[in-house]
Amino acid sequence: MSDSIFEVEKKIRMLERDIQEVKERLNEIKKAKEQGNDRQHVSALSYFTYSLLLPKTTEQKGTVIANFVIHNTGSVPLENPFICLKVMPKERAILSAKLGEDVQYDRRLNPLVMEPWQYINEDANKIVEEKGEFWLKPVHISQIEAGQKLSFSNFQLKFDIEEEQTTYKVEGFFYCKQLPNGVRALNNIVIHV
Repeated sequence: MSDSIFEVEKKIRMLERDIQEVKERLNEIKKAKEQGNDRQHVSALSYFTYSLLLPKTTEQKGTVIANFVIHNTGSVPLENPFICLKVMPKERAILSAKLGEDVQYDRRLNPLVMEPWQYINEDANKIVEEKGEFWLKPVHISQIEAGQKLSFSNFQLKFDIEEEQTTYKVEGFFYCKQLPNGVRALNNIVIHV
């Protein structure tokens, strides 16, 4: 019983830390905007939106359908955007998405979900297997204009619901020429089963 209370307290501390990071980031954005629009500044937010589909039986897999959204909150275009999605545990969580230049979308439906994505380079497939990290870049878009959004849309995470307790997690990071150290997503996808 005390172990479960400890775990809950640990999760609460992690959530409080995440909330504090979001508050600090929003304060930085507010300060930058208050300092004047005539000064150019680089700023971006990234976050996940997702839905969870639970299986009806333990033999079936659960599914998360998600988007990773990047919002340019600065005053200058963000050049050469790319992302890293880190899936844990890499051995048991399965991330799938439509990748490549031949993915077609109807831009009239929703312009946010139209951009196809591909691996950042030839070695990216090895990194997926070794580290559970998906390094991806948009196929056609080379910059995100100020105030605009870009999304890696409709990817799926499959997970097992077994007797053994497991936590599945997806972390997201956004990079570009102006932000070479990256921007951590405001939230993570976390599933405790």
